Amino acid sequence: MAVLAVFLSGCASVSVKREVFHQASETPAIPEAIYVRPFVLQGVRVDREGEKLSAFKSQFQAGFSQMLTERLSKCIAPARAIGTADPVPHGNAWLIEGEFTRVHQGSRALRAFVGWGLGGTKMECVARVYVLKNKGKEPLAVIETTGGSNAEPGAIFGGPFGAVPRLVMNSVNSGVTPDTRRTARMITAALSEYLSKGKSPLPTKPMRAKRLGEVPGLIAKPKSGG
Repeated sequence: MAVLAVFLSGCASVSVKREVFHQASETPAIPEAIYVRPFVLQGVRVDREGEKLSAFKSQFQAGFSQMLTERLSKCIAPARAIGTADPVPHGNAWLIEGEFTRVHQGSRALRAFVGWGLGGTKMECVARVYVLKNKGKEPLAVIETTGGSNAEPGAIFGGPFGAVPRLVMNSVNSGVTPDTRRTARMITAALSEYLSKGKSPLPTKPMRAKRLGEVPGLIAKPKSGG
């Protein structure tokens, strides 16, 4: 169990690559509601074609919307997923939409048995956040994330006692679904940091986003402008 706990720490990661807040207020207001539209999928490379590929895309979009709305509801404000063409109410509310510009599945077998980057997943996302107004919407933020999984060694490097824990680690900690979950977390974290400057209390302790190129142990300040 001790060996398993060490290996489960893994090296999979998604980071905030770039963020721009157009309304860099010193006291940003927490919205009363957040609406999430399905993110567009681009640059998809998976082991599916035809109807199976279409089903994968639909499930991916629905799964990410669920992950993001759950994170937002817990850490910022009540959030719910809406359809691409669904109208949204106005008032003190946000709308989040965007696209995944890269979704590469990689190879599960290479991740599990070899690792060290072979067969790794790659995922890049752009989230656009808007403040809903009576006559439309105003841009609030653009948040870009990037990352993937499988920098860690695979089972063949685990020796007689580490092979099985490495297989478990790779099955739990790497792949499209875990990377999608990490992407939802980073988008929420960037927004949580932005809102933490305000006087209104967040429902949970403010999150901190991991940023691309950040040195472990050092706290990077969130960017608030172009």
